[in-house]
Amino acid sequence: MSKLTQNYEQVAASLGFRLDAARNVIYGQRAEFEFLLYAPNSQYPYMFSVTVSAKCPMGTLDKADIKQFVKSVKPIANLTQEGNLLTMILSSTPKQDKLRENVNISINALIDFMKSRGFTPCCQFCGQQAETACYISGGSYMHLCNECAGRMRNDVSLATQKKDSKSENVIGGIVGALLGSVLGVICIVVFGRMGRVAVASGIVMAVCTIKGYELLGGKFTKKGVVISCLMMIVMTFVGNNIDWAIDIAEFFEVDFFSAFRGVIPLLQEGYLESSTYYYNLILLYVFTAIGAVPTVIGSLKDSKEEGQFAQIGSTHYMN
Repeated sequence: MSKLTQNYEQVAASLGFRLDAARNVIYGQRAEFEFLLYAPNSQYPYMFSVTVSAKCPMGTLDKADIKQFVKSVKPIANLTQEGNLLTMILSSTPKQDKLRENVNISINALIDFMKSRGFTPCCQFCGQQAETACYISGGSYMHLCNECAGRMRNDVSLATQKKDSKSENVIGGIVGALLGSVLGVICIVVFGRMGRVAVASGIVMAVCTIKGYELLGGKFTKKGVVISCLMMIVMTFVGNNIDWAIDIAEFFEVDFFSAFRGVIPLLQEGYLESSTYYYNLILLYVFTAIGAVPTVIGSLKDSKEEGQFAQIGSTHYMN
């Protein structure tokens, strides 16, 4: 068991809640309200989001009331309301004893705040005052009654069947990746004209290429990863050469296409400074990798989670 999971277990125990260790999500009931606690960003594992579904007879909370509530409870960074869902953000607190104290203070304060304004527990979707449980679907958490959970389960199942029956359009994906990579090339050239090799150009290349494949390919599979990566490698090279070709065209007063064809021969013959050329190219590949790795991981994760539906605390995912 990791240290983080152990710390989350201690937070759950201090609340009288339970920990879904597979997802590092804390869940439980207090004062009839069903709460869910999780870290929305893995880089800040001790900055919690706390969600609860409740109906208010007055409808949407007044912004002034929310501002006053947040100001009055020090550990709370923000509170938002979206329909029946209240989301409270807690400030990051790495010290475990202080974290447990802050979580308890914040949840109790939120309960008092909701009760003072007439909030009652309800289903996030239908708003019925029925017993709810916490679920995850497509990477999103929600508080649902049995009826809404059943409908959601059926909807996810049908959507998954439809997606699985759809074949990956590799040709469309290649076209999408190519179109996306063109934006990356433009970014490389623009920054190059400014005399810079910017991390932004590599990130744009990676994100646009991958998303282009995903958009026109219909699916993003391991095949899509390979094709997108090959496209990035080729088009980053092309973008770098276009940047050099513009300089060559201006210096030798030739047309751009002749200059572009001459980049490699001039490099081989020593007319271009090879150390600068390869340094810029390597930097571009590094920056592209910086954008590609999290984008690939995120896209594959989103694709996997899209067809999943599970109750928090269960060990079973419906695919």
